[in-house]
Amino acid sequence: MIMKLNAEQKLIGRRNFLKAAAVLPAAGAVSYKALAQGPVKAGIVGTGMEGRILISLSDPKYVCIVASCDIRPDNRILGQKLIQNPDLGHHPHPKLYTNYEDMLNDPEIEAVIIATPIHLHGSMAIRALQAGKHVFVEKTMAYTLDECSEMIRVAKQKNLNLQVGHQRFYNPLYWDAYKMLNEGLLGSVYHIRALWHRNTDWNYWTHTRNEADEELLDQLAKMDPQSFGYPDLQKLVNWRWYRETSHGLWTELCSHQLAIANWFFDATPTTVFASGGVYKTAKDQEDLYMQKMDEYKIKKKYNDTPANSFSEYVRLLQGYEKDDRTIPDHIYAIFEYPNHRTVTYSCIQSSSVDNYYEKIMGTRGTIVLSNENESYLFWEPGWDEDIAQQVVKEMKETQLDVVKEDAGKAAFAAHESQEAAGRGGASDMDKLDPYRWEMQGFAHTIRTGAPNLCDGVAGAKAALACLYGKQSLENRQKIEIPPLNV
Repeated sequence: MIMKLNAEQKLIGRRNFLKAAAVLPAAGAVSYKALAQGPVKAGIVGTGMEGRILISLSDPKYVCIVASCDIRPDNRILGQKLIQNPDLGHHPHPKLYTNYEDMLNDPEIEAVIIATPIHLHGSMAIRALQAGKHVFVEKTMAYTLDECSEMIRVAKQKNLNLQVGHQRFYNPLYWDAYKMLNEGLLGSVYHIRALWHRNTDWNYWTHTRNEADEELLDQLAKMDPQSFGYPDLQKLVNWRWYRETSHGLWTELCSHQLAIANWFFDATPTTVFASGGVYKTAKDQEDLYMQKMDEYKIKKKYNDTPANSFSEYVRLLQGYEKDDRTIPDHIYAIFEYPNHRTVTYSCIQSSSVDNYYEKIMGTRGTIVLSNENESYLFWEPGWDEDIAQQVVKEMKETQLDVVKEDAGKAAFAAHESQEAAGRGGASDMDKLDPYRWEMQGFAHTIRTGAPNLCDGVAGAKAALACLYGKQSLENRQKIEIPPLNV
């Protein structure tokens, strides 16, 4: 089913979701009080795209970034400028490191934010924990399950906070959906359909650029990647393409959605059958990027050869001309969970139709969580009238209160107000808010001992599902997934 809802369908789905959320005990409020002990002073390692998102969305009243570390000169420059941005309020003179160990030896730094390629997550997190630093590590938690286990062990031994960057755990829409499922409003749920569809790639060289980027590209071209363990610049900047440094779509995108399935089902999958491969061609990419030629203004010199057009630039800067990818750009999988539950999953890079969503399908109703900021509830026929009262009568030992129809209307009206935006509703919430809240939560756990909504165990469970999915694809067979052993 293509998830193209018209305006009326969206309105109905939103109203249903809000009315159901109003019936439940408050589940989705994500807010944190100011820290009495002051913000957590953090250093960030990896100031590429994901790292800069975390810098931008970290509230310095909770997490104040005072240092950064990156081996790439272009990323160091961009990261420094962002931290120094007075509008963000972090630090006017952040410390800059190329050597990670030097940053760990800085006594001012209480916590480390890790936003590096995944093959570095485990070793960097373990070293930071051993050095007495709290750790926020971007998803997916680590390259191997053994690394996940060791990260959890050291964090527990040192009594330090270890948090994994699955921001949906800090999204109120997901908490409301979880509560609806858990309280039985959806009936019996046997199937979650999840997908993430794009028509793009991870090719660093083909990102549209402007004149301001020329200096950064020159800085990048001058660095010696071999001194940092990379055979050439291509393997460094396009690290997501290669098995040695990445698990591709499994750990870049799929892990977010499998983390939600694990949470909602309160289990990890028991089997998986996956397929996929490296399908997209150079011609596919040229067709896509040639559309941007008119927007492209740079005449970039690389290896002493001028590039006077976008297509020439694509070929010139290695891109698909040197197509040695070892990571699939299309994956499809069926995960079986206990109690006859199944997750069907697809992640492709050849079409953006449907974008990304999770669809939780029950015998009484279905929830659709789309783009991280839209939520819809669609009842099965016969379940759309006075649904709260019917469910309450049928459920045993429930704590739900029976509400009248006008309560649901009031909830919808409240959502339209500025004060209630983001609580149990759809599309008014900025999809970046959960990034802010996860960083606030990280600081609160450190300062107050408040629960960590996505700790090492939750992160390791997502890694477990993804890594066995990858193994199934490579083996071309259905395989059993053992329980997580941490």
